[in-house]
Amino acid sequence: MIAAACGILSIGIPAATAQGDAPPGMILTWTGDPTTSIVIDWHRLAENEDTPAAIQARPRGTDQWHAFEAERIPFPHSDRLIDRVEIENLQPDTEYEFRGSPEEKTYWFRTMPATLDRPIVMAAGGDVRHRKSWMSRMNTAVMEHDPDLIVWGGDLAYADGLPGRINRWYEFLDSMVETLVTSEGRVPPVVAGMGNHEIQGGYHRGRINSHADRLELAPYFYALFAFPGDPGYGVLDFGNYMSIVMGDSDHSNPIAGEQTRWMRDTLRERSHVPHLIPVYHVPAWPSARSFDTDVSRAVREHWVPLFERNGIRLALENHDHTYKRTVPIYRDSEDAERGVIYIGDGSWGVRTRDVHDVDETWYLEKAKNIRHALIITLRPNDKLVEAIDAENNTIETITIPARDVR
Repeated sequence: MIAAACGILSIGIPAATAQGDAPPGMILTWTGDPTTSIVIDWHRLAENEDTPAAIQARPRGTDQWHAFEAERIPFPHSDRLIDRVEIENLQPDTEYEFRGSPEEKTYWFRTMPATLDRPIVMAAGGDVRHRKSWMSRMNTAVMEHDPDLIVWGGDLAYADGLPGRINRWYEFLDSMVETLVTSEGRVPPVVAGMGNHEIQGGYHRGRINSHADRLELAPYFYALFAFPGDPGYGVLDFGNYMSIVMGDSDHSNPIAGEQTRWMRDTLRERSHVPHLIPVYHVPAWPSARSFDTDVSRAVREHWVPLFERNGIRLALENHDHTYKRTVPIYRDSEDAERGVIYIGDGSWGVRTRDVHDVDETWYLEKAKNIRHALIITLRPNDKLVEAIDAENNTIETITIPARDVR
């Protein structure tokens, strides 16, 4: 049985499976339990606006389609539309098919397992699209690893919230539909956070005091991604084995104050989760930019002590357009037993930058000016982290223990 969180389950639709046109955009994600729910966004062109606002789904391999009434969301600064539905009461680690209508192409997704009985593969990175070809090449390399999900820590289409740059989102969505689908039609859900290129002006700077302000300055991000939603940061809990904590590094919310209190409580409440992973855009420990920027200092002042206090072992950073891995850091020094390893720095599909000299930068273990993605395999006792380049060559592989849990 599957039931919609918003909408009506129909009495049934003919069982034929369509292999028609792909939609102009398609994003799967979660706002609820990833083991028993899914959010599906199916985009429509203006000429399809008379199509009923519904998405059809069924357990894969069964005969009966069910239609779910969708929320129809305007695509900002565009005549396109987004049909969104959240489907709940699904079975963990189970395959479901979906489509926009009987005339459109059929895809499928897999819910996440309730327990870590099998390895979970998560692809991660950020700074996604300077050129569509660069993004698509990295997407293709990532999909060779058959990820269960993809995590992007901001700077997605580089449209800066501006109406005149909407074509960058169209290219971004084209690349997702064309290359973030397996040969069998499986679509991995995407968990996306905010970076400076999601919002006009890049940073909060005291300009944002309400959700209306966020919608005005970052219209695409808040319309296109159901998670994290308002206010722009959030957490997803995968059973009792993983939590992804998505922060907003001073873009539509200040780091200090309410968000740091939320970060403190969110981490503290998950003392039982072995894979507790913070993700955000601007790095505490930059590999290309200055160590002393205001935002990097704020992350180090407000969030890093919380990571250390809660036994975090891995944090994912972005923004610098390089690949980096730090030494295990605890209280501003290297500590193999208690330290947090910070990996990433965001170069999925962008021009790279020159890196700091590793030999003269105490906190850097490795840094390269290369486009990359992370393939993170979660196991009960550790995480295998493989950094790959756009040709799917391995840059390096390391193992990070799961955190001690209570």
